[in-house]
Amino acid sequence: MNEEFYVGYLPKAPARLSVAMRRIVLALVGLAVTLAIALVLAQAPFPSSTFEFQNYKEFAGVLQELPYPSLVASKPYLIVAPGKHGAQELVKGLDGRTVRLRGSLIYRDGTAMIEALPNKIQPSANPPVALAAAIDLGSVTVAGEIVDSKCYLGVMNPGNGKVHRDCAVRCISGGIPPAFVVKDSSGVAKILVLSNAQRLAEFVAEPVQISGRLLRSGGMLTLEADPGSIRRLGKRE
Repeated sequence: MNEEFYVGYLPKAPARLSVAMRRIVLALVGLAVTLAIALVLAQAPFPSSTFEFQNYKEFAGVLQELPYPSLVASKPYLIVAPGKHGAQELVKGLDGRTVRLRGSLIYRDGTAMIEALPNKIQPSANPPVALAAAIDLGSVTVAGEIVDSKCYLGVMNPGNGKVHRDCAVRCISGGIPPAFVVKDSSGVAKILVLSNAQRLAEFVAEPVQISGRLLRSGGMLTLEADPGSIRRLGKRE
C-alpha cells in the first residue's frame, strides 16, 4: 500500500490528504463556534438598570438633606452631583424647601436617583415645610453587599462585585450614598440606602451582615446601621 505524503514545494497535496485536512479544519472551526456560543450563553444577563446620560429633565419637589440629599416628589429620588461626588454642597441649607432642579435620571428595581446639574437647583420663595417622618419598620439583621448607589443603579454595569470595588470605594468616599443590596425570601434583590455605618471602605464588595433599624420613606428603604455592627460572612468565591 502506497502512503500519500505532501512535499512542501509541490503545488497541490494528494487528494486523500486534502480531504482529511479539510475535515480537520472544518471540525476545529465548528468546535470554536460552539465554544464561543456556549461562553456567551453562560454569561449572566446585564441587570435592568438605566442611566439617561445627558438626557436632562426638570424635577420638582421638596428637598431633604439627611441622611442623604433627596427630592420628595410623587416618588423619592436620591440626588447626586456629576462624577464621583455627592450633592451635599449643592443642597446645603435647602432642607424642607420646595425646589426645581434639572438633571439626568438613574434608576433600577424601583429605586431612582437624579444626577443634578450644578447651579440648576432653584428654591421657591415658599418657607420650608416639615417633612413626614420615616416609618420605623423595626430592628433587623440582614446579609448582603455594600455598593455605591450611583453606579449600582445604572451608571456602571456591573455596579457591584469585586470588579467594581475600587470604583465603589472612591464614589462612597466622594459622598455618593452607600447602599446595601439584600435578597428577600423570594430571592429578589432589594436596595437599602445605608446610613450611620462606619468603616465602609474595608467591607465594600464583600458578603457582610449588618444590624440596625429599617426605615421607609415613600417607596425608599433606609437601613440605619448600628455603629460597628458590620460583620464579614466569608470570602467571596
